[in-house]
Amino acid sequence: MGAPTLLRRLLPLLLAGCALALPGTPSAQDFPKHPIRLYVGFTPGTGIDVVARIVAAEASKSLAQPVIVENKAGAGGNIAGDATAKAAPDGYSLHWAAPGSAVINHHLNKSMPYAYKDLVPVSLVGIVPLVVIVPTQSPYKSLADLVAAAKANPGKLSYGTPGIGTSNHMATELFLYSAKIRATHVPYKGSAATQDLLAGNLDFIFDSITTATPFITSGKMRPLALTTAMRSPLLPDVATIAEQGYPGYEASNWYAVMAPHGTPAAIIQKLNAEFVKASRAPEVEKRMQSLGVIVVASSADELRKFVDAQYEAIGRVVREAGIRAE
Repeated sequence: MGAPTLLRRLLPLLLAGCALALPGTPSAQDFPKHPIRLYVGFTPGTGIDVVARIVAAEASKSLAQPVIVENKAGAGGNIAGDATAKAAPDGYSLHWAAPGSAVINHHLNKSMPYAYKDLVPVSLVGIVPLVVIVPTQSPYKSLADLVAAAKANPGKLSYGTPGIGTSNHMATELFLYSAKIRATHVPYKGSAATQDLLAGNLDFIFDSITTATPFITSGKMRPLALTTAMRSPLLPDVATIAEQGYPGYEASNWYAVMAPHGTPAAIIQKLNAEFVKASRAPEVEKRMQSLGVIVVASSADELRKFVDAQYEAIGRVVREAGIRAE
């Protein structure tokens, strides 16, 4: 074989080797070399922040580099999502995503600082069920009672949420759409809806299981259903909405790790393995369960399918109900 022929055959291999060796090219083999930042879109001490810190601390151990939680609160999580979307796609900037920043805001906001596909999946860490609750003095003893009353009095029943476009709001609207009923939305700020429900000023709310459970166990609230596809260890006797005649219904708060579009697949794979390992660590899982979080620890592909399904479902509800941002 002549030298020119041999050179032609070896040249692509030589060029590939040079490309692999280029300085600055991300490589999963020696990743990470320095701390990773995990952007959380809410203030320190909130539920989403607490869970992020639990998982980040565990992931730091096996990554041998700190996973630093950085709070970029505001705009329903968009500030943190945008910081991640515009960061270098090298695995060192991640977003602790929730329904708002990953899905809901893209349907409600006329202009978003980043596109839906600008964040790519790493792992769905866990989901937090919502509970359909009424005061114990309510005449509604079951979900069927609530639906019957809403059908008999269209638009007369009222429900409260922490605000337009929140997970609580979208979960409620998704149920109203599924049950073909109407109710009046009363948006609040923070947890004021729970107090107004106790005072008898609302008929029902979809509340986080973390917030609702103390009221349920103390006898002040009556649970009618869970919004997730599976039951919760915190309230094992409470049936899901799907179990009560609405197959396919599923809604929740959820936490996921996402990265900037363009992050190399090998780094995504390594990050996925580490966050799955951290989420499933016995002590971490125990702490998350005490907060009402059902650990999922999914693959990146599973998160992509989950988020895409959420995106379609929320989009349909927003269009049908004519929901607009405040």
